Amino acid sequence: MELNKFVGNKIKQYREERGLNQEALAERLHTTRQTISRYENGDRKANQDVLFELAKIFNKRLDDFFPERNLPPADERGMTIAAHIDEDVTDEELRDILAYIEMKKKLHRGM
Repeated sequence: MELNKFVGNKIKQYREERGLNQEALAERLHTTRQTISRYENGDRKANQDVLFELAKIFNKRLDDFFPERNLPPADERGMTIAAHIDEDVTDEELRDILAYIEMKKKLHRGM
């Protein structure tokens, strides 16, 4: 599916979940009902400012407007990160790097 149409479907889904019609959403975005219709049909691309406002209105993350990415599991991503730091990283260095990543995750999540 084309990205504009995917994003448009999400806008429509979230609008309907909130019980808003296109006119009400347009008022909140300071635009027209026609513009909302064009976003939802995929005829017009919602720029970053619009998506940011929509995320606030719908209480969603920006990522929620886009298809999921198929990321490798977190431990594989850590291995990839470590391998990019230095090709001949030792097992001990790799454990340190992964421990550091875990520590940073906990800090960012307030644990």
